[in-house]
Amino acid sequence: MLEQVFLVKQDVEKYRMLSVIKALPPQELNLSNISNRMSFTYQKTYNIFQALLEDIMEVVPTMDPKATKIESIDFSMIAIDTYRLYLVQNSIVFQAFNYGLTNANPSFEAFSNEHFTSKSTLNRRMSAFRTFLKHFGLKISNSTLEIKGDEKNIRWMAYFVYWYIYHGQEWPFRLIQQDSIDGIIDRSDKTFSNPITYIQFEYFLAISRIRLIKRNYINNMDTYDDVFNNQKLGSDVLRREDYSIVPTNALDNENKLINLFHKMVFQTSAEIYKEPMNFDVRINPKFYALVYHFIDFLKEHYRDDMTVYHNQKVLKDIMTYVSRDIIFYYIMANDGIVKGNYYDKDPEDTKHFSSLYQDILTFFSGVDEEEYKGVKNAAEAIAYDLYQILPSYINTIRKEDYIHVKVLVDPGNPTEEVVLRNIRTLEFIDVVPSDQYSNVDVLITTLDVLPRDEEMELYPDNMQVVSWNITASRTDYIWLLVRLNSVYVNKLKARDAKKAKK
Repeated sequence: MLEQVFLVKQDVEKYRMLSVIKALPPQELNLSNISNRMSFTYQKTYNIFQALLEDIMEVVPTMDPKATKIESIDFSMIAIDTYRLYLVQNSIVFQAFNYGLTNANPSFEAFSNEHFTSKSTLNRRMSAFRTFLKHFGLKISNSTLEIKGDEKNIRWMAYFVYWYIYHGQEWPFRLIQQDSIDGIIDRSDKTFSNPITYIQFEYFLAISRIRLIKRNYINNMDTYDDVFNNQKLGSDVLRREDYSIVPTNALDNENKLINLFHKMVFQTSAEIYKEPMNFDVRINPKFYALVYHFIDFLKEHYRDDMTVYHNQKVLKDIMTYVSRDIIFYYIMANDGIVKGNYYDKDPEDTKHFSSLYQDILTFFSGVDEEEYKGVKNAAEAIAYDLYQILPSYINTIRKEDYIHVKVLVDPGNPTEEVVLRNIRTLEFIDVVPSDQYSNVDVLITTLDVLPRDEEMELYPDNMQVVSWNITASRTDYIWLLVRLNSVYVNKLKARDAKKAKK
């Protein structure tokens, strides 16, 4: 969570609580359910809620001040994005970042004095932010609060932060007039199939202008030239009349990076965009070779499920995603290890235990460093990205990782089919016959007396029993899927722990 980079613990807890509140169905909105979801004591949940309520009243002045009970508050009046922006804008760490990036002559000491905080306190609070910067191959100066490192990665990181925090709600850049950025876009030949892409492009161009005004130039785009052989991905967005004092080579590099983000990072999914990604230029064939090698690697590991070989459109979509990812990181991560958005990894996320994630990581960690340095440096980020994309196209869960579910529901009751239909939506579920006792991870039964004492010895010791109500609602089914997912994650954890022990 980027919130953990900028916010203190108390603010993170309030943000998490609002996220839980917005996700719960209205009929289940109470402090007990929130407490269970957040794994907090009831008293701690109550205290956090009171602090959250104070913030909400400040953010939404029209909120009824007499509505203090959770059931009577209209939470539709406050959006998650709005509350995040409110918290982060008041964060001393974010203010330090914004100051160092946009101020003409920043000074750590001047900022500390202006905000009545000691340098040691500010340094301590910025520890998570420093870790975050490392994932982009960057550092922050202890004397000026300026970000140091590869200039193109500074642009990438700055865009990532400003976009995530502001998310189109308001213009983040006081130094730059939004109208001037819109004028630059209007005269260009850029088209935007998605209105969100236009706002993203605005942010990126504004960051470009801030950096150019401060004479922070992109001096090296050799990896870009290696991929595209110095061809242009589109017409130049920035012109000589915009920046008369910027060196010609630096302005050329600026346009290359801008077009790279427009054509690649801000590209809409092939699923909803009629025209798939097409650079209209020749790409170094070594990248196509790497993509084909990766597809063959997937076929070798997931042979039974690689049905995409019979669907050329799907295969093309996969190759497009893989090409886009490896080319982007080849250009952006050539100067050091870059993890990108992988910084927010959560140990409870199945990506850390999935065979697919580990397989992708193994493949890209093993590429030739001399030929694909940026790809090798960004192996974790690539694995993170492709892990999320590939399951949409192939069944990427190995059979030994499935959880085996036995369903014993009243015969003749339609609930049986409803339960089966719901649990089969999870790709890691194997429904076993009703007369099977061995190799059962979960037993779903509508009779609380099952399993009987004489049957217990037939089942595995670690089998979980889920008692099911034949009058269950839609919400109950959602929580059933959540519980089954938890069983799956725990099984993968146990598997990995066993391997590590060996």
